[in-house]
Amino acid sequence: MEKNINSRYELIENDKDLVLLQKKWEDDGITLISMDFEGEFNLHVYGEHLCLIQLYDKKNYYLVDALKVSKPALKVFLESKIQKIMFDCSSDSTLVRRESGIILNNIFDIRVLAKAIGYYGNLAGLIVRNLKIENLDNNKKQKQKSNWMKRPLSPEQLLYALDDVKYLFDLKESLEEEIKILSDKEIKDINFRMSNCAKPKHKDTLEWERLCSRRMNKRTKIYLREYWFVRDRIAQRRNKPASFIIDKKTLIKMAEEESYNRVNYLRKKELDEFKEAENKIHQALTKI
Repeated sequence: MEKNINSRYELIENDKDLVLLQKKWEDDGITLISMDFEGEFNLHVYGEHLCLIQLYDKKNYYLVDALKVSKPALKVFLESKIQKIMFDCSSDSTLVRRESGIILNNIFDIRVLAKAIGYYGNLAGLIVRNLKIENLDNNKKQKQKSNWMKRPLSPEQLLYALDDVKYLFDLKESLEEEIKILSDKEIKDINFRMSNCAKPKHKDTLEWERLCSRRMNKRTKIYLREYWFVRDRIAQRRNKPASFIIDKKTLIKMAEEESYNRVNYLRKKELDEFKEAENKIHQALTKI
């Protein structure tokens, strides 16, 4: 493990060090940690990628470089029995499930408790509400959307990442105290929601399916599906966000117009792919 010069965290960049960390926790009797993720969500490159895992055991901070540690090693850790405190794990659990088939295990999602006492805001607001800590970073959203694929990460990114796990232990204790006034039935509901918080709530769908509106007719849906697949292949080859190739609104307009004339700026080979897609579209239309 590489000790960072500011001594705030240890950086884990290989499978061996991640295994050693889990062994250390086991030897020290540590059964509870706080955890958060940073990822890439089609903003800078193609696809969704887990980039960084932030960990805190109430004594030490750890940053796991998820671009360097193998997927099997991450799977063993994220599905392990050690309890992991998170805030709103839904998007993070979806990310690792789609990318690597990992099912987060033994998650204590403090947002479940927060909702039970009527709080539906974000983590920063919860920190202010329960811990009375203000003047938090006002540029969190900007840092969250920064390029987490790039190495090395900037000092600002690292500090932002560490802050995401800093307060989760205290929030857990505060919220557990607060829910003591709830009824047995309400506590039972909390336990049920907690046991299912990291499980998929809906069937995973492709983006083109989510773009379909109820008013969209079958013809338009067929065009949208085939145009979406072409755009996705182009984005993957270029390693660019799909919206960089064709944005969603334009893609829908193309499907409604049943034409790809709006993207004549693309390379000839890419336009040829749209032309080839027309054959699939026409075959599909005959089956309506």
